[in-house]
Amino acid sequence: MPSGDTHELINIVALPVALTVIQPYSFIPFIAGYLFSTYYLSPDLDLPQSKATQRWGRLRFIWKPYQSFIPHRNFISHFPIISSILRLIYVIVPLLLITYLTLIIIDEVFQTNLLKFVMEGVADYELEKFLKKNITDFVLGVIVADTIHIVFDFSTTFLKKTRTKINKKLKFIKI
Repeated sequence: MPSGDTHELINIVALPVALTVIQPYSFIPFIAGYLFSTYYLSPDLDLPQSKATQRWGRLRFIWKPYQSFIPHRNFISHFPIISSILRLIYVIVPLLLITYLTLIIIDEVFQTNLLKFVMEGVADYELEKFLKKNITDFVLGVIVADTIHIVFDFSTTFLKKTRTKINKKLKFIKI
């Protein structure tokens, strides 16, 4: 299995290729999602000792439930698109809930309509269109980075198994 450093290097080297092939609507959100996934939202978050988990610093505790329920290289953590979206949901839903509750508290304490103001702002057609395009490119960047990681994981495992089978059949030749 490749190390975290190897995955990161491969993802960084593959970024210009991914940008050229995919040609996202907006490059900055795509690159942000790609780098966020490479360094913080890696499929290896199912391992407590992974570089991605350690990068979360004091917040790495949020990944404990994820790690306790999902074995390493499980379908949930290492399946293109699905695993990326699940990890995004795992991070975003609590953030949205905290934001929502904070706005409600601010409205109650200071007698404002901040929540209504924020919701109307997001519902603005131009802002909504802008957010959809940028969020889509961000998520696409996450998915592409994860897919590269997962393909590399499984291809190196396949090659190692193949090499082992060949070595067993041809005991006198070491490949």
